[in-house]
Amino acid sequence: SDVDYVSSTVQNVEKYMGKTTIGGSKKQLSDVDYERMTVKGTCTNLEKEYLRLTSPPKASLVRPQPILEKHLRNIQESYYQGNKVHAGRQRDYLWYCSQLKAMRQDLTVQRIQNSFTVKVYETHAKIALLEDDTNEYNQSQTQLRELYDLMERRVSSGKEAKDAKLALKNRDEFIAYLIIYYVFLSGNEKYDGGSSDIFKIMLGLTKKQRENNCIRHALQVRAAVAGSDYHKFFKLQDVAPNLSDLLMDKIVPSIRQGALQRIVKSYRPSVASCFVLKELGFDTEDKSDVANGLAWMKSCGCKFDGENLVSKDTVMKDSGSGVKNSLI
Repeated sequence: SDVDYVSSTVQNVEKYMGKTTIGGSKKQLSDVDYERMTVKGTCTNLEKEYLRLTSPPKASLVRPQPILEKHLRNIQESYYQGNKVHAGRQRDYLWYCSQLKAMRQDLTVQRIQNSFTVKVYETHAKIALLEDDTNEYNQSQTQLRELYDLMERRVSSGKEAKDAKLALKNRDEFIAYLIIYYVFLSGNEKYDGGSSDIFKIMLGLTKKQRENNCIRHALQVRAAVAGSDYHKFFKLQDVAPNLSDLLMDKIVPSIRQGALQRIVKSYRPSVASCFVLKELGFDTEDKSDVANGLAWMKSCGCKFDGENLVSKDTVMKDSGSGVKNSLI
């Protein structure tokens, strides 16, 4: 809702802009206060490590949008095409994460919310997924939802509509990621959202969005998990668009555990190990993957006779991966 968006945005701005230096954390800031905190950056340095602000930002330390645009292009090029060699030096993910967080901070303290802001958050979310950093992905995804809502309102009102339409170019891709992310969370005992978060997204989808390849795939993933259809799930992972397979990887342990339990109960007295591995999403053409799969099955209590899983002698062990499912 608009109220939630404003509240969240205010908190984000205050976090980066040093509210406590103006009147304490309990002070209700006015437009004048925000104008006092807003800066127009003059820094021309491309690289900048992320540091939490402990005082109002200085213009000389904040980079304007043209500088940030150049730095983002360099970051994308070195990460995706340069084997993480940036400015002649080998970089790790922590460096890229710090650079992107600093860019987000510079945009926030200048109150820049446009298609470039969206691009920065989308870049950070994708790199976080590639690096298996769920926390940073979630932070970026949360801000993207608010930014997309803002851009949608701008399109509707006609205010900065051209830029806003550009900002919404990849929205469906990230809606698909969010659906699969919520499917993953639904299997976490500490997560209380259950199916409600996914259903809220589904109710807000237009007919055109439901026909989008990424979103259609994500909805099929949700249905497969809800129906404990492990065969369908692994088939969907094989054809996952963009980076959806990386989020599906997080669901694999619980799907695989449940699938093995059902196979052991259903196929008696034995079943070909190769068949089981394939059903569990292992690549039977890859010797290393086959070895890993057999080792995992043994850790779950599986007994073997040659190339067969002896289901009648197998007593399944709890892998601890969890089987909670609140999607139904």
